[in-house]
Amino acid sequence: MPAPANAIVPATVTRAAPDSLGGVARPKAPPVQSLREFIRDTLLDRIARGELPPGQRVVEFTLVKEFSISATPVREAIRELVAMGVLEAQNNKGASVREVRLDETTEAFEVRAALETLAARQAAPKLEGCCANLRRTAEAIVEAAERRDLAAFQEHNQIFHRTIVEAAGNTVLLKTWDSLFFQVRTRWTMEYLKTFDPVAIAREHLPIADALGSGEAELAATLMASHSCHVVEFLKTEAARRKAATVPSAKP
Repeated sequence: MPAPANAIVPATVTRAAPDSLGGVARPKAPPVQSLREFIRDTLLDRIARGELPPGQRVVEFTLVKEFSISATPVREAIRELVAMGVLEAQNNKGASVREVRLDETTEAFEVRAALETLAARQAAPKLEGCCANLRRTAEAIVEAAERRDLAAFQEHNQIFHRTIVEAAGNTVLLKTWDSLFFQVRTRWTMEYLKTFDPVAIAREHLPIADALGSGEAELAATLMASHSCHVVEFLKTEAARRKAATVPSAKP
């Protein structure tokens, strides 16, 4: 009996990969990826895009019906995301997308800033003379910012930063960086892009790409550190503002 038209066939699906312009396709599973991994990555993608906002229930039956698969891989994927802290288990109600606190996002960006500074330093010798694609991705970030397309901005930005981290050739560094994905793709990040000039933020990627292409490790590391620290400073300022707003004013 032939599979339904919308059924997942793992052997014919491929993982999302950047195209030559720095874009990214919807997440698809590679031939060796299990259905559990596919469902997990699909949910992560939808959460990152805002299609599954904080508090939104993730219903096992709905996913089973949508992808025409058994309940087992869906259940396993949900359990994995609960273990990762992405979803929160609810008694007899499945799971829902967890709200990431402001201080949690700040801490994640502080760690990410340190990791990316190290990555830029280690990647520079390997990227020297071969940064054409990275430069095009940086330009795609600027173009998205000029269109005020913040979803595209985030997608291209993710590709840009991950390309540098991958180029460092440090598997522990990459694994740690990847683990912060959920904490840094939050509404606080979107607030940062909306509060400041997104085009100015986007243009910071261009000199980083140029420094890496020239093999200037220390310059690339310095530029990356400065770029990464801007969002940390905003988040800390926002936290201080919110804290001050909750302090009751003194009575006369």
